[in-house]
Amino acid sequence: DLLRIVVRRQLRQLRIGIILSISIGIAMYMSVNIIGKDIEDRVGGDVALLGGVTILEATLEENLHPANPPMFFTEKTVEAIRREPDVLSVTTAMRERARVFAQKGERRFDIPVMGVGADYWDVYSIVPSEGRLLDMDDEKKRSRVCVLGVEMAEWLFGKGPYVGKVVNILNDNYTVVGISSGIMASGKILWCFIPMTTAMDRGFPDAYPNVLLVRLHHLDKVEYWVENLPKLIVKYQKAPFLRIEYGRAQVGNVRKVINLVHTLLQLGIVASLGLGSFGIWHSSFASVRERTREIGLKLAMGAEQRDITMQFLGEALCIALLGGLAGIAVGIFAVATLSLVLDLSFPILQILLNIPICLIAASIVGAVGGVYPAMQAGRMDVAVALRFE
Repeated sequence: DLLRIVVRRQLRQLRIGIILSISIGIAMYMSVNIIGKDIEDRVGGDVALLGGVTILEATLEENLHPANPPMFFTEKTVEAIRREPDVLSVTTAMRERARVFAQKGERRFDIPVMGVGADYWDVYSIVPSEGRLLDMDDEKKRSRVCVLGVEMAEWLFGKGPYVGKVVNILNDNYTVVGISSGIMASGKILWCFIPMTTAMDRGFPDAYPNVLLVRLHHLDKVEYWVENLPKLIVKYQKAPFLRIEYGRAQVGNVRKVINLVHTLLQLGIVASLGLGSFGIWHSSFASVRERTREIGLKLAMGAEQRDITMQFLGEALCIALLGGLAGIAVGIFAVATLSLVLDLSFPILQILLNIPICLIAASIVGAVGGVYPAMQAGRMDVAVALRFE
């Protein structure tokens, strides 16, 4: 009977504002708890990409130690690192750009040339704005082809298109196959890229794969790999003059951004549920005042104080659970929409595991907001209640 009375009364007097507040908090909790990690990884990955903070640069510096022969990273080492699950892409490059003369007609230019591996573009997320980028086939064939930065292309040839143009570098003709672009290509707009093997064959200064570039999947793994990358390298080759560089300050800044986003989401959840709890508290007190005479009549007719307390507490829990159920429905819709937009699998198991947690959270909100007004109603004096107008 108590349950029937509680549910009937709440359905007659739906408090839309309170239900909405609780449902928003529950929906946000479900979204953040179920798919928030994927969103955080995407946002963190994009921010990290902008700063290049998930890229580690390992350099062999035997040139700083006299009488040491040239050293370079072997293909065996590169393949071993590529197999690691934390590694998104890995490639080799020259230690420094070679500044060489290029000729176009009667004009001679001093341009920076960089020999790179086929995966260099994946590491820096560089895409072609025209033509294509250097690939493994170019590296195997030691092709005399090049990719130009956009300003280098304009400097050499003026207006485009540029694919098919020829640049004379160190008395060899190199065919332009593409123009590089992308967020991380902005610092390389005056560069000329050629295959690493071609640079080694054609006598470019210090043309060895003596720089290893490793891009990781997650920001959280950067410090781990700064420490463990040298250990992995020395398993496959000698590397006595190895130096690891990464954006230490940028890592901290990106982490601050991610933590700020996470904190704001959590504060939004707490604020929404807190507002719902306050709404229940306020409406319960108002209901107790409006129904004071009713409470007095029930007590006079033999109702016990705990019955009155349980009725009002039940009403508070009922409205909180209605908000929780609405929030679960909205949360499932939000998760389904985000999964579709982000191309993720629909996490049905996680949703089923989180439904009981959401109902418990809604019940706690209702109990916190309704327990004190319910206790006040149960402790009401019969005579005072009956005289209340």
